[in-house]
Amino acid sequence: MAQKNIIWRIQMKKFNRKKFFKALLLIVIFGSALILGGFLGLYVAVRNTLPDVSELEKFEPKILTSIYADDGKVIKEIGIEKRVIISYNQISDILKKAILATEDPRFFKHRGIDVRGILRAFKENFRNILRRRKLQGGSTITQQLATNLFLHRQQTVHRKLLEMVLSVQIEKRYSKEKIFEMYCNQFFLGHGIYGVEAAANFFFGKRVSELNLAEAALIAGIFRGPSVYSPYSTPELTFDRRNHVLNRMVEEGFITKAQAEATRKEPMSVLPLGRDDSEFGAYFFEEVRRHIVNTYGEDALYRGGLKVHTTLNPLYQKFAENALVNGLRALDKRHGWRKDKKNLLEGEFLKKGQKLEDTWLKSWPGPSLEAGDILDAIVLSVTKREARVKVKNYIGRMLNDDVDWTRSKNLDGLIKPGDVIEVKVKSIDEQKKELAVSLDQEPKVEGAVLVIDPRTGQIKAMIGGYSFKRSQYNRATQAPRQPGSAIKPFLYTAALENGFTAASRILDAPTEFLDKWSGEPWTPKNYDRRYKGMVTLRTGIEESRNVVTAKILDQISPQTGVDYCKRFGLTTTIYPYLSLSLGTFDVKMLELVSAYTVFPNKGVRVMPYFITRIESREGGILEENRIESEEVISPQTAYLMTYLMQGVIEHQNGTANSAGFLLNDKPLAGKTGTTDKYTDAWFIGFSPSLCAGVWVGNDNNVSLGSNEAGAAAALPVWTEFFKNVIADEKLNAKIAGTEPAYEEFEVPSNIVFVPIDLRTGLLAAPICKWPFMEAFLNGTEPVRFCTYEDHMLTLDYSTLGRAKEER
Repeated sequence: MAQKNIIWRIQMKKFNRKKFFKALLLIVIFGSALILGGFLGLYVAVRNTLPDVSELEKFEPKILTSIYADDGKVIKEIGIEKRVIISYNQISDILKKAILATEDPRFFKHRGIDVRGILRAFKENFRNILRRRKLQGGSTITQQLATNLFLHRQQTVHRKLLEMVLSVQIEKRYSKEKIFEMYCNQFFLGHGIYGVEAAANFFFGKRVSELNLAEAALIAGIFRGPSVYSPYSTPELTFDRRNHVLNRMVEEGFITKAQAEATRKEPMSVLPLGRDDSEFGAYFFEEVRRHIVNTYGEDALYRGGLKVHTTLNPLYQKFAENALVNGLRALDKRHGWRKDKKNLLEGEFLKKGQKLEDTWLKSWPGPSLEAGDILDAIVLSVTKREARVKVKNYIGRMLNDDVDWTRSKNLDGLIKPGDVIEVKVKSIDEQKKELAVSLDQEPKVEGAVLVIDPRTGQIKAMIGGYSFKRSQYNRATQAPRQPGSAIKPFLYTAALENGFTAASRILDAPTEFLDKWSGEPWTPKNYDRRYKGMVTLRTGIEESRNVVTAKILDQISPQTGVDYCKRFGLTTTIYPYLSLSLGTFDVKMLELVSAYTVFPNKGVRVMPYFITRIESREGGILEENRIESEEVISPQTAYLMTYLMQGVIEHQNGTANSAGFLLNDKPLAGKTGTTDKYTDAWFIGFSPSLCAGVWVGNDNNVSLGSNEAGAAAALPVWTEFFKNVIADEKLNAKIAGTEPAYEEFEVPSNIVFVPIDLRTGLLAAPICKWPFMEAFLNGTEPVRFCTYEDHMLTLDYSTLGRAKEER
């Protein structure tokens, strides 16, 4: 019995063991199934929310619209994101190594997920937890790219799994080089910059292929945290970060210790923040912006990466801007100092307890300064002979040596502590942070300059006002203004085609007209209130004699004058009144300057334009300009008028004779314009290849001041512009080892030159004191020689006219 019990117990133990192992096996199988199911479910869940990696091929980043100058170089970029797409091969080797060393040293060895990197980050993070430091990430470049393009940045388990799965898929679909290229093009690097090419240009003014070791290390360091690292807002932190990148490059064997040590000693040199000159070409670029928005929409402009090829000549634009600023400042100074300056001690400009020495003006965009700069300054103290001012981080010293233009020698009578004034930087002492400055003043008067190539119609320079920041109103394209005497060349053109010649004689004397159209009596007066008796048509235009022009218009009829203005492209409403001879109707500058291009272009007007073509980001042509032209007058008439207007500059009594010194280098012609009460001042002139117009005035039609005629207010701007154009041509010729080419106004067929007397308009005889070679259409030249009697009959009405007006 006992033996049976023992056998039974042994059998039961065997049975229980089998049952236990069976149960255990079931538990393991069931548990494994649960775990596998959990992972499978999690994978399905992740897979269902996984973005399609193929979307990378369709992804279109917000690319800047590039604006090109007439030389094919990018001159401005417009967009929400500053981004320039480049290829892997365009990225410098030193930058590749800097990024790899800090972000993913095993990038070319792993398949999207770096287990070693994760373990290393886990180890470092454990230490950081004990030291209460910030945790590190273990993400590869591919994982960072996946997160940047597809995922939000909040750290969750689900997001991390998505990131890892995406990284593996990206690695399967794209080459390492392509992944690295996308990484370098997509990442935000602060200050609105996306991608390494835009960063290289923004920080250093270079292409990414031109970066040195220190510069590459700086950009690579910013990838980790553009909100933390900035050479402008956190320079010390960013400097340390740059040096950390150098250390990592040494650890990875990319550079030697000696290279790193030498580079660590280099200062962190970046371009100044806020250096972008928003004034340069601002009115021109605004016209471009408006055209693109109106034609293609804002999204195309700010995100579409368009390539806009324009007609802008950067050098001419610079010359024109400098000339206008100088001219307006000179005009403003002729009228003295204005006591209209803001004072920081009066009102609520300063915070409680804030000192003038600690104040930073909004008009100071960056810390840099150069001699010749004109900018705002804060008056700290002032005496009769000397003033101390703050300019950015510098202290300036101003003496009363060069303030004669203010009509005062006492500085303390002009300014007081707290005043915000303008100063011009004369010299800089960087070590002492001291300046020598002179007093200046922002002009209130406005102006505009427009430069057109008459042969093509291309707008080479455009300025619509003194400052785009001050006023975005484009006076070159939008403002209707009276042209004054600048309208006369079109009326004289009509005269030449209706029986007059350059030698035709008209009586310059006080005259009362009965305007046939208005029915009102009208008595024009000459600008100088003098009258010269019998004068030639040439004298009439060279000296801008109002009475002569009125008589010419009266003879050819005001309606004929209107017709010719329309033929030249003026579209505003013009009434056939005799006052048309004085330019008393409104016209836009663009139309007026374009009309003048007819003369140097042999009678043909080419419609002005500022965009040559627009391309999509892929290079497709969206728009291409087609030159439109029309023959306005014959080449012969165009030359005769050009020859007449050359005299405006060349001859002693010409209204623009102060620009005559330029004629040694280039043939020039043009016409001044002044309106009643000196509200508008014009000069429009041209060479064979360039036509430039200048307008000066006030937006509210207030007078510019006594005697501020076109020759005084506008001509100096035009003269400075062409002086610089000529100087540049000479410089280029010198560099090329050649002589500068001298242009000529081409003489068309059927034009003859005959010596005449300037006073009588007859063929010059030995007795004539004013002989001149005049141009005529063949067959219209004078046939009689002048005599003593002819000279005696040429009476100067100056004294008589003045006496009659006084009565």
